[in-house]
Amino acid sequence: MPEITRIQLQQSVETYRVELSLLVQICTVMVVADATTIGVAIQQHLAGIIWAVLAFPIAMIQVIVIVLRLTLPVLATAVSIETRYKNPHVPGLMSTFVATGISPKFLDQLRSAALLEHEPARMKALLALRRQPAFAGGKPIKIALLAVVLLQAIAPVLLVHFAHWPLWGSFR
Repeated sequence: MPEITRIQLQQSVETYRVELSLLVQICTVMVVADATTIGVAIQQHLAGIIWAVLAFPIAMIQVIVIVLRLTLPVLATAVSIETRYKNPHVPGLMSTFVATGISPKFLDQLRSAALLEHEPARMKALLALRRQPAFAGGKPIKIALLAVVLLQAIAPVLLVHFAHWPLWGSFR
């Protein structure tokens, strides 16, 4: 493997690791902000605040989708280098990660797109993969996030109707 290619593979793996770490940090901040603000709403008995902070889980979902889309070129670079230069007795780290963390089908699609020699065709094929599966956990993770958004949207109505909380008002 040429030295520049080895460096590019190392940088791709490190860049992907950093991108995922930043994604986890951003999501953690958004979860803490959401929970803290909901805590204030409960303490103050103001149901409308819960609607206002729906922005946090919705933004978190958007950030996940955007960051994962931005990782696609990094994954494509690493997978194409591994495929071209891999030892048949040693599985590639990024290929294994994509196959187990996302899906084997997505790995095949990514590998096919990344190995195209003609650059415009490769870019077009990678753009067609923009819909990278956003959640490796599959349906349970998607359902859990959807449940959080729906419950947070419904909770103020229930609190106003049954607990007689004001929708908006002054802090106590």
